Amino acid sequence: MSMTPVISPLTNLRIKMEHLNPGGSHKSRAARYIIESAIVAGELRPGGPRRILEKSGGNFGIGLAYEAAKHDIGVDLVIGLSFSPLKRALCQEYGARLVGLDLLHQGMQPKDVVATLLAADANRYFFTNQFANPGNFEAHLHETGPEIVQQVRADLDRFAGCSLVLGAGTGAHAAALSTVLRESCADVELVLVEPENCSFAEGRFGDHAQKGTAVGVLPPFLDFAHVDRIIPVSDAEAFEGQKRFARETGFYPGPTSGANYHLACQNAATSPERLVISMIYDAGDCYLDQRISA
Repeated sequence: MSMTPVISPLTNLRIKMEHLNPGGSHKSRAARYIIESAIVAGELRPGGPRRILEKSGGNFGIGLAYEAAKHDIGVDLVIGLSFSPLKRALCQEYGARLVGLDLLHQGMQPKDVVATLLAADANRYFFTNQFANPGNFEAHLHETGPEIVQQVRADLDRFAGCSLVLGAGTGAHAAALSTVLRESCADVELVLVEPENCSFAEGRFGDHAQKGTAVGVLPPFLDFAHVDRIIPVSDAEAFEGQKRFARETGFYPGPTSGANYHLACQNAATSPERLVISMIYDAGDCYLDQRISA
């Protein structure tokens, strides 16, 4: 996977453009790492009958479909009914098969559908399990993190410290990137975006438009003792971040990336002595259907 660029919208702000990965997001890195590790371990065989199973209708599902197709491995996705129809369609366009729809329409939660499918025929599936698979963290520890350090190394020496502004679903990329940056900079703070109606401290997760972050469970890869600040970002602020980034760069990001950009710009303005690093995860086109129909 080629190195994605880092851009500089402000003097002390660097944005990693992860939407330029094949598959359209940073999740493709973890998908590739997990699949290739499973092949090496003998848990998956190119062209074999065993299929990948995952609970995702978002970027990880698309990444799995794209990466698995290289090895002629099938992918079955359990996608919650609340996910964007465009995202579900994209998963299928990349080659994934949607399963468990009858159970979902009966009111079963996606995680329970996955458990039911595994109980019925565990040998049929390799469950990638992005919320527990260490490959999710390792992909960013060994690849994304070192890339960023290489791209901003000169900046790390110019500024008094570094603020890493990110969201957290599984927390894998936030944990890995902060770990790698702290090996190269003595003063790194991890600033976490907290969507409206949610509280990481209270374990409370309400409805919000910042898909892929604060997804109903605490991020399993993230040690909150290493999180320096948690800042609430409303959906309205996330949408403004999307529009601002589009008008300043010519690329329209997803709402979670818009939240990142809103908070990153805010931090860059209030702390001009610090280098602020954030990330654009994916494009925003596939989320507009839900905005328009709301």
